[in-house]
Amino acid sequence: MLHSNGQKQIQISAQQEKIYKDADARETLIVYDGTPSGAFLLSQIDDALKQITYKRLMVKPTVLVMVSVTDPMEIQLVLDRVKEIKSVFLESVNWITAHIACCMYTESKVFLEDVCNGAELIPEYNDVISSCSIPTYQKELERVLKEKCLQMIANSLSISKCMVPDDADDLGRLAIDQLCLGRGGSLSALVTVLDKRDDFMLIRPLCDVSKKEISIYNHLCGIDEHCIPIAQTKIETKSVQSLTDSFIRTLENEKFYSTINTVLSTASKIHNTNSSKEGSRCLLCFVETADTLCKTCLAIQRACTGDKIGRFVR
Repeated sequence: MLHSNGQKQIQISAQQEKIYKDADARETLIVYDGTPSGAFLLSQIDDALKQITYKRLMVKPTVLVMVSVTDPMEIQLVLDRVKEIKSVFLESVNWITAHIACCMYTESKVFLEDVCNGAELIPEYNDVISSCSIPTYQKELERVLKEKCLQMIANSLSISKCMVPDDADDLGRLAIDQLCLGRGGSLSALVTVLDKRDDFMLIRPLCDVSKKEISIYNHLCGIDEHCIPIAQTKIETKSVQSLTDSFIRTLENEKFYSTINTVLSTASKIHNTNSSKEGSRCLLCFVETADTLCKTCLAIQRACTGDKIGRFVR
């Protein structure tokens, strides 16, 4: 049941939003981040492409393994594990491994297979992140730069669509975070299936699937063994994001299990009436309406020492 529901969700997302209405626009970047949700997305895409009984998913995938660990030995372990996973899922498509530090590239790049692209820029990336003195803004900067990284890689590969493994739990927390950061008017674009930008489209096919559902499916189907530690582990500091996570966990422990669904249902109905103006998107987050930087991104810029953010908005 979970298996068919996962495939159905991806199919419905594609059909309802008419994402693949043009035959020439089916190339899609599939992001694998090593999490259970990332492994689940890979398995669902793999099965949907092989589908015979039901309508086959008509996409041309390129798998992007997104890495944020910084230790060279850990990066090599990721590359070795990716070779094993490639033999199980989507073995006939291109796989690219890239570090989130690729956001530091200022122009298009040729991405190679079997190496961690962008690893040489890790010191520069860490310098930018550590320059932000406020933990809340530092975490938001990491999120924004990850999206810029995805967009830069997609543009370099001449791909306009990117499918990410953000599940309902991730997006519910993100909605509360963004509300606290002053992006309430843009919640819908940040947490629903489709996030259209100028020449780039983020697709979230798992936006209605919870981590618990994914965990059950992965356990029953042996998908857990294809999860790998790609994300950098950091010491938790007090921030809006950590307080949001604590708040949600407390509610769930008290058996308010519908909290995430309620948050997402409400957030999906909130739209910024000014977001349709051409050329009015924030140059850093590409979400808020602004001539240059939105108020949240201006606050991030002020929290950073030196002109670390300037390179991303020129």
